[in-house]
Amino acid sequence: MNGATEIQAILIHGAGTSIGWAVAREFSRRGMVVALHDCERPRVAAAIARELAGESRILDVSAMPLERGDIESHLAAIAECCGRLDALVNLYVPDRTAGPVDLQSYVFNLYHRSVATASIIALHTNNGMIVNQFFLASAFADTDFADCMAVARGAIASFTRILSIQHGRLGVRVNGLLVGLLDAPEITAIASGRVLAASPPLGRWAEPVDVAKSIAFLVLDSGYITGQMLIMDGGLTGGVNGF
Repeated sequence: MNGATEIQAILIHGAGTSIGWAVAREFSRRGMVVALHDCERPRVAAAIARELAGESRILDVSAMPLERGDIESHLAAIAECCGRLDALVNLYVPDRTAGPVDLQSYVFNLYHRSVATASIIALHTNNGMIVNQFFLASAFADTDFADCMAVARGAIASFTRILSIQHGRLGVRVNGLLVGLLDAPEITAIASGRVLAASPPLGRWAEPVDVAKSIAFLVLDSGYITGQMLIMDGGLTGGVNGF
């Protein structure tokens, strides 16, 4: 993209988390219209909207279903509320009660939501963006999430590439962000002892603000990049500590 002014309104799905707060803050401080959606944590999304309301235009649109029914009409309504829609960010933070069936549903909902959103974005810009954030499975080693996170990661990576091909002609790019060890309460609460003791080469775990800045790069400054999965893990997959 040529500059941040090309992205004027962004929808953050899964916004009711510590990552959602950081991403909303990052885009709101850049003067964008930010729509927050989280049907599972609507109270948190509403609280984030209230907290950031003084920084820019923040909308809580959690009441509009984006997992079932006529998703495209709901997205069109969100775009109307925002004045337009230029980008979608799909955030994922696991709930400790989630299992393989929940993750499977999440992946397919992400795909259908992204297909519908691309059509809406294309009505407003020929330089739109979709970002799919997920986690490296190693961050959940020794937990019940380990196997299903690995499978879901593969599915999201494949869908990201498929969507980038489908939507490239619409002027909508699609990329992914895979996060490693994240110092967020939702993650540390379910991490195993071995994972909690791990240290990436950079010497610290990522924080939600790091995720927000990486997503901002993908949305605003990644130019010709599409169909790719950016790994943000502080060098963990470099193999320095053998984790």
